Amino acid sequence: MSLRHLSYLVALAGERNFHKAARASHIAQPTLSAALRQLEAEFGAPLVRRSNQRFEGFTDEGLRVLDVARRMLADAEILKQSIRSPRDRLTGHLRIGIIPTAEPLAGQITAAFHAHQPDVTITLLSKTSREIERGIAEHSLEAGITYVGRTASGQLLAQPLYQEGYVVIGSEELLGQTRTRISWQEAAALPLVLLNREMQNRRLIDESFRKTGAAPKVTAESSTLVGIFSHVRQGSWCGVVPNTFAALLGPVGGIRVLALTDPTTQHAVGVVTLSRKPLPPLAQALIEVLQKLPAIGGRAKLRDR
Repeated sequence: MSLRHLSYLVALAGERNFHKAARASHIAQPTLSAALRQLEAEFGAPLVRRSNQRFEGFTDEGLRVLDVARRMLADAEILKQSIRSPRDRLTGHLRIGIIPTAEPLAGQITAAFHAHQPDVTITLLSKTSREIERGIAEHSLEAGITYVGRTASGQLLAQPLYQEGYVVIGSEELLGQTRTRISWQEAAALPLVLLNREMQNRRLIDESFRKTGAAPKVTAESSTLVGIFSHVRQGSWCGVVPNTFAALLGPVGGIRVLALTDPTTQHAVGVVTLSRKPLPPLAQALIEVLQKLPAIGGRAKLRDR
């Protein structure tokens, strides 16, 4: 059994297709198939379910091996990082899952990290909070920027970064020209476009409306904040968005931004990593860099957990 063969198994789990897994592993498909059959011979059990040479899933034994393989490969990468690079000068590739509502801060996060670790490349992947939890657990992500305090997994370590607040954006025709605030009850009566129900942000907004006894008029949904803004620009919808997104937009002609009050609602957003000691060097470096920032998004100071 070799780490290389285990990496093929992990690639197959990610691609769900023999040909794509081979391509992702930079090998020919017969080489991948031979390696998988060698693993099955070593374990004395089938690991992969096949039908006419098509991938159908993993057996129970295969899922157990896959779980251990992911941990072994992650540990091997951590060992390589700690030996190859001094602690203050890391190399490698940092994969961060980020919820859509935190994306306005993506550039600030990357710039701060690159200022301390210029030899590390960063990939920011837009994902739901649940996808981030799963990606970290499966070692396909080193860290995530997501809502904290609501994670379903005890395997995650959370470090709060800032408090996400909410505003209503809409045309002057719908929101008026002079007011600066709006209540959740009043917002519920507006024609709204919100993120879809797969997003944690949408679930939090729905929860805020319920707490005020309001039933919002949601007439359109989008999977992105850009999609929400596109609807708002048409003049027929208003959006409930994070204040960080509104700050990124800046002044836009004909679009009003009203603070949502009665009650003022906030939710903690932070960086999450796998809860383990020691932390992978790249994940540890990310946490340390973000802790040193005096503020993020111009809203709230970082604070220790």
